[in-house]
Amino acid sequence: MSDKHYIVVGGTRGTGLALVQHLLAADPGNRVSVFGRNPASQRASLQLGMHAVDVSDAAALRATLDRAVAMHGKVDSIVFMQRNRSSTDAFETDLSVALTATRVAIDHLVECSYFTMSETGNSIVMVSSIADHYIAPEQDLGYHVSKAGLAQLARYYALQLGHKGIRVNVVSPCVVIKEAAQEYYRQNSWITDRFERFIPLGRAGSSQDIINTIMFLSSDQASYITGQNIAVDGGLTLRSHESIIRDFPREE
Repeated sequence: MSDKHYIVVGGTRGTGLALVQHLLAADPGNRVSVFGRNPASQRASLQLGMHAVDVSDAAALRATLDRAVAMHGKVDSIVFMQRNRSSTDAFETDLSVALTATRVAIDHLVECSYFTMSETGNSIVMVSSIADHYIAPEQDLGYHVSKAGLAQLARYYALQLGHKGIRVNVVSPCVVIKEAAQEYYRQNSWITDRFERFIPLGRAGSSQDIINTIMFLSSDQASYITGQNIAVDGGLTLRSHESIIRDFPREE
């Protein structure tokens, strides 16, 4: 039994929700605190704490961290998966939700000595995207800048917190087919056909692929890894852009 306390910021939908379910199923000793605007997707229990919070509200975020620690004890790992889904003031809100909230939370956890400070260390994982260094035209500017900022934020904190035994790393997914989108891709098999053709491992990623990487970085097996940005992309970003263009199907 691991008896660990995980905080998942943005754990109410998509891969975040899948991570929470994985943590609960993986070990009955795990305690999970979920932060989100609408955390009613699961029922709270002795093992699971659901915390409604607007992470862009710094005071509310600090108070919620206090409540989570009071409920489930000091923190072993925190995973940041939050994303702005409002179209209002998108740029400023993207930065506030992704970057400022992450900074506020880390600073509060450290200043209040809320990490367990275990012998094998503690873990902070930030989930970014390959849009931290490539451009995804379907996403707005704030999304790109905030994702790029997470990579530098992680490197900064990795250096600052390393002497405390706190590791800080980033996971950057590429093409991920989430459970809610399965039917769409079944109806548009031409897209998955292209994934199989262009991605070296021959398929799109799944939420479980992202979860596996997060769990590794949060585990004792990653006790000497910090400040890294791991692309979880099936090898797609290894290909030169020219080779993808040349390999693209010709129109008849």
